[in-house]
Amino acid sequence: MPKFKAFLTKGNHAQWYVFVLFASAVLIKAVLFHWNCYHSVLISSLWKHPSAFFCFWVGKLIPAIFLASFIFVSRKSWWTTIVNCVIDIWLIANVFYYKANVMFLSYEVMKMADNMNGFWSSLHSYLGWDIFAYIGFSALYIILWLPVKKVSNTPSVLKFICMCGISILLSIVNNICYVSVMNLWKNTTETTAKVHSQMLSNEKFQHFYPFGHAVYWASIEKSMDYNAWADAYVHDYSIISYFPAMFVFNAYRPAGEKIMLTIEDMKRVEPFVSKQSDSIVPNSNLIFILFESLESWTLNKVCGYEYMPNLTKLSQSAHTLHCNKIKSQVRHGNSADGQMLGVTGMLPISNGAVCRLYADNQFAGYAECYKNAAVVNPSPGTWGQSKMTFAYHFKELIEPKKGQSWGDLDVMKQIVNYADSAHNPFCVLGITIASHVPFTYGSKYPKYTVEGMPMIMSAYLNSLNYTDSCIGELMRVVSSNEKLKNNTTIVISGDHTIFRSRQEDFDTFAKENGINMQTTKTFTSLLIYSPQIDENIQITDTCFQMDIYPTIMHLIGCEDYYWKGFGVNLLDSVARHNRPISEQEAFELSDKLIRSNYFSLLLSR
Repeated sequence: MPKFKAFLTKGNHAQWYVFVLFASAVLIKAVLFHWNCYHSVLISSLWKHPSAFFCFWVGKLIPAIFLASFIFVSRKSWWTTIVNCVIDIWLIANVFYYKANVMFLSYEVMKMADNMNGFWSSLHSYLGWDIFAYIGFSALYIILWLPVKKVSNTPSVLKFICMCGISILLSIVNNICYVSVMNLWKNTTETTAKVHSQMLSNEKFQHFYPFGHAVYWASIEKSMDYNAWADAYVHDYSIISYFPAMFVFNAYRPAGEKIMLTIEDMKRVEPFVSKQSDSIVPNSNLIFILFESLESWTLNKVCGYEYMPNLTKLSQSAHTLHCNKIKSQVRHGNSADGQMLGVTGMLPISNGAVCRLYADNQFAGYAECYKNAAVVNPSPGTWGQSKMTFAYHFKELIEPKKGQSWGDLDVMKQIVNYADSAHNPFCVLGITIASHVPFTYGSKYPKYTVEGMPMIMSAYLNSLNYTDSCIGELMRVVSSNEKLKNNTTIVISGDHTIFRSRQEDFDTFAKENGINMQTTKTFTSLLIYSPQIDENIQITDTCFQMDIYPTIMHLIGCEDYYWKGFGVNLLDSVARHNRPISEQEAFELSDKLIRSNYFSLLLSR
């Protein structure tokens, strides 16, 4: 150790030591993050696709060299420990968000952090070795940095310029190389593939900018889904360079930006709207249960236990439609997006959450058809419910006092109370909460325990069991109430899926026990009980959350309502197999309708 300290005091040895040490720490963390998310570091590409290998590793190396270059213009290196901690915070936040949503943080999501009030405990369910690995590397860095703590150096602007120049040169070469291997990485979305093909031939692609394709995608292809862009950028470059690139993207396409519809857009939306009628009266009451994090596989027996006996019985009964493959279409709004899809048939915007950016917009939805319409919300203050309730044309928001919350049984009781007091026809949307991560109820009161089952999976299933029992109570009240039993449609659907990126935790157990989790493409379930349905209908086709709205409008006799939605009536098998618009087209058009406040313009004519 004395010899090493003596070595560091000579010439510029200390500077170079910290430079290499700091750059290595940043590079290792960037690669570790990529492994956490994609379970690959492209080692085999070294001999299969050398250009792809080069792009991958250089993309991770560039921010490491750039950040470390500032060591040459500073006398002290203590700031590197702080930067390491800041990088850890950024990476860990993205790991949590990716595990929960299979998405990376955006500018707008960071601004919506207050929506986690009351749900911060959900983060602990995503703790794993990967989270502590970043902290461990920072601790190791500090240990290795301590020998140079008291060594002062003479700043060298020339070395700083040289290192910055090297990072920029690598960026230029990497962007050019990136274009040459673009065909290897077309597997994100249809939109990404389209942008890739454009980039290959479009001279506007800015090769010589550090964030070349961030600028290109933001400025040239403005309709691109932010999630697809973020996923491609992190995959191709680095989660660390993604931080400034995210702001570059937002500068070109700021979330919340209002637009004007083109004549072509207006023509595209014409098939989905009609003239407004003032004489629409629903022929049925409507109770909609938005079931938190309901995944379709849970309606089957799991390890011999029926965790959802009431919903399973309902799915097999007369007057019920059951679709077990409803593809979740939520984005950064999550539960709020699920609510919007079910209530209005609109799809989420490409960047940010509607409930935050467009709460003052005019929306169309089934609640507008009812004189008596209410939302029962168990957790006040989340996802802008105080505004969105009325934006969706509900007349009343029923929720506990600020700082308090309701359990799922409370929600069902509030629904029953409203149904008793409201005049027919009425509609009420009830939101459940027990099956929200970290599944506290299931952890505290496990009705079923299975040896070897991952703890979080067991807590989830037992939480669902509790919510299922609460819904069972509601169904019994409705079936025995003369006011309700013959003229009430009951819709139960998940707001989104939950285990979107946890397949490594459950797949082995699921396969060994014959559980068809399909963790890489999970679906939520849809159950509709209605007097208008004459038989038990089982739909096994892959359908969408946007189909819920038009199906409801058909069952409550409001098909003449001016907004038809982009989905199809699931009772119409011909429509299911001949959709008028693709999912991607529906996303793009819905984004434009929301950002232009289309319904306000439509109704003002």
